[in-house]
Formats: sequence, C-alpha cells, structure tokens
Amino acid sequence: MSTQCRFCGEAVRPDSMFCPSCGQLIGASAAAPVPPFQGGSRPRATQEAPVADTASEPLAPVPLPPSLGGPREQPPVASAPERIVPDQAPEPDAPASASAEEQAGPVLAASVRLPDGVLTPVDRLLVLGRSPERGATERGGTAVRLDDPERAMSRVHLLIGPEQAGVAATDPGSANGTLLERDGVRYALVAGTPTLLVRGDRLLLGDAVLIAE
Repeated sequence: MSTQCRFCGEAVRPDSMFCPSCGQLIGASAAAPVPPFQGGSRPRATQEAPVADTASEPLAPVPLPPSLGGPREQPPVASAPERIVPDQAPEPDAPASASAEEQAGPVLAASVRLPDGVLTPVDRLLVLGRSPERGATERGGTAVRLDDPERAMSRVHLLIGPEQAGVAATDPGSANGTLLERDGVRYALVAGTPTLLVRGDRLLLGDAVLIAE
C-alpha cells in the first residue's frame, strides 16, 4: 500500500521518511491519509530569485576620511625673521706704525768710518791721534794715525773700543778735546768717560771727522 506526499502528491512508500520527489519530511504523518493533490500536474519546485552576478563588476572606490587618505599635510612653519644688520661706519685707518728703529730706539754703532772713507769694525781697541803708535802699545790696542796738517790733534787724541754690546768713545785728555755731534747738536766728551755711540754720531777731532755706523 502506498501513500501520497502531502506536499507534491507523488506516491511514496508508507515507511518512507522523505518524499523521493520533493524531499519533504513525511515520516511523522505518513500513516494519515493524504488527500490527492489538487491542481493537476505536480508543481515545480520553488525557484529561488535570481541573484545578480556582481563579481565581474568592479566596486566603486570608497573615499577614505582625510585622516587616512595619504600623507598628512604638515602645517606651515613660520621661518625666523631675517636679521637686519644696521650699516656700520667704516673703521678709521690705523695710524702708520712707527719704523723698527723708532720703536727700538737708537741703534748702537758697531763700526766707525775714518776720514779717508775706510769703514773699520770696532772689535778691538782703536787708538787714534796724530802719532798714536806708542800709546797703542801701552794700551794694547791698534794705532790709527790721522792726518793733522794743522797739528790740532794730540799724539793720542781718542780711544774707540767695544763696550756693552756697542762702541764707546773716550777722550783720554787731549789738548783740544773731542766733540760729539748727535742729531745736529754738539757735545764735548768728558775726559776719561766712555760715551756709547749710536749710528749717525759724528766725532770731531780738530779738522778730522769720524762717523759711527
């Protein structure tokens, strides 16, 4: 004996739990008679509504909020104001520096130029006069004879020798004395007192003139 599916009207076995045609559960009410299906041929299974295929259609880009859409624009940074330097008055020219000789003072002499123009280094005692040979021997110096046609000089009139890293002139006590001319001013040498000579000094022995250099 067979029964009918109460959903689709298809004949099913009494011991079936599901309808072989429509797949509905019929086991709980299979024993109860099912009225024949009204409506002729069995209805088609319910068709699901077609689903639009959107896989091939690209999705429209969704704009990101400003905080996530790329690098954040940095706020403008105010630059330091340009420093304005006022015009400075030109510095006055430095005064011309004094020459080395002016800064160091007078330069001591190291030699003496004789009346005949010969420059003689003073590295030993020089004994000068009209006839100084004997006096030079007594003093252990070098005799320097000077021409004296007027006989205004003494035999030993002047001594010139090294003294204190310079040159000193000493009048040993001549009859007419010795004059020292420095910067246009003449001085009389004190007998027996050495006087340091500087470059440019002039020594006057009668008519003879010696120049310290």
